[in-house]
Formats: sequence, C-alpha cells, structure tokens
Amino acid sequence: MFDFLGMRTLASGVFSLFLVLAVGRSAFGQVQPRSLDNYVAELKAARSLSTLCQQIPAIKECMVVIGDWTPDALELAKMKAPICYDQCMLDVFGFYKDSETLREIPAVRTKDFDASAPSRGFEITFYPVALSLFAYEGCAGCSLIFQYPIKLVAKFGGNLYPLPMVSRGGFYIPSGLRQAILRAPALPLVFQASTSEGQYDVNISSKALAAYVAMLHTLRYDLVL
Repeated sequence: MFDFLGMRTLASGVFSLFLVLAVGRSAFGQVQPRSLDNYVAELKAARSLSTLCQQIPAIKECMVVIGDWTPDALELAKMKAPICYDQCMLDVFGFYKDSETLREIPAVRTKDFDASAPSRGFEITFYPVALSLFAYEGCAGCSLIFQYPIKLVAKFGGNLYPLPMVSRGGFYIPSGLRQAILRAPALPLVFQASTSEGQYDVNISSKALAAYVAMLHTLRYDLVL
C-alpha cells in the first residue's frame, strides 16, 4: 500500500527545511532588499539617487523604480511627460535639463505665495525622493533675498513626517510619506519650515500634489510600498 502518511511527513519536513533556509537567508540580508530610508547618509554622500543606485543596486527603490540606471524604461517615461528647458511651469510634472550636468531630471516646481505680499513666499521643487525648498523676499528697487530652512516637517493625513536634510535646502522624502500621499492624494500637504526668522507653514496646492503623484506613478514608485 502506498504510504500517504509517510509522504505527508516527508513533504512536511522538506517544507520546514525550505522555510528555515528562507528565513535564514532573509535574516542575513541576502534576499530582502532594504528601503532607501536606510541609506539616507549614503544618499547625501552620493548627491543623487542615480549615483547611489549604481553603487548599491540592491536598494529596494533601485530594483523597482525607473531612473538613469534603467535608460530604456526612462526614455519611455519621458514620452509621458513634458520636456522643459531649464525649468518647467509651476504645478506641472515634467523633465527639465540641468544646465550643469545636462541631465534631464523629473521634477514638479510650485510656490506658496504670501497673499499680503506677492513678492514673498516659498518655492518648492519636488523630485521623486527629495525636494528643495527656500524662502524668498523681494521689493521694488532691492535685490531678492533667499533663505533656506534648517528643519522641515510634513503634516499629512493627521501625521507628522520629519524630512532628513541631505543638502542646503534639500530634504529627503521618506517612504512613509510617499506611500501616504499615494494612498490619499486628495488630502492637504503642509510643510512646517523652520528658519532663523521663525517657523512657517508652507501649503502645497492640490494641483502640485497631483503632479507629484503623477510623477511617482510614471516612475513606478507606486510599486515600492
């Protein structure tokens, strides 16, 4: 008689062995890629995600999303968005050509104007995993004054997300905030920017946030959840 019980016991033992091996491989970091959140210091040193992905290709974002390290996919992504010279219009997702590196960079640029003084406000440029932000102030007959915040915290969906600084005026957008925005893009996004003059609330328009979400979808960041 065929030993079905013995086969079940053998199969159970083989499955347990594979489970132990899989858990062991995962524990030693040989299978599960780690989020970019674990490499903020390295991102700061590399100065760009493209460079970092060439250095550490096993990062989760580098394995899934579209960037310079996947040139064919990137060219297809560029066909789905405007190509702008120097800078794109406000609240629009597009690729602009950096005048120094001549690279075409995906970005969304927006402003939060001071209603009482249109020459004063904040300019924000979103990249897929980072943003640049500065305060500006001008007047008739005087030069424009720029100031970079020393701390930035995002308020979204009732939660606070501190953004690590990676350069002067540049901040990393953690995966938790990216995921929250993708899940509920209609919610308001506000940044608390701390400068030497005090703390300010920087409001991001719904149009700019929709453009940022479109950028994340186009470059497959919606798959890094």
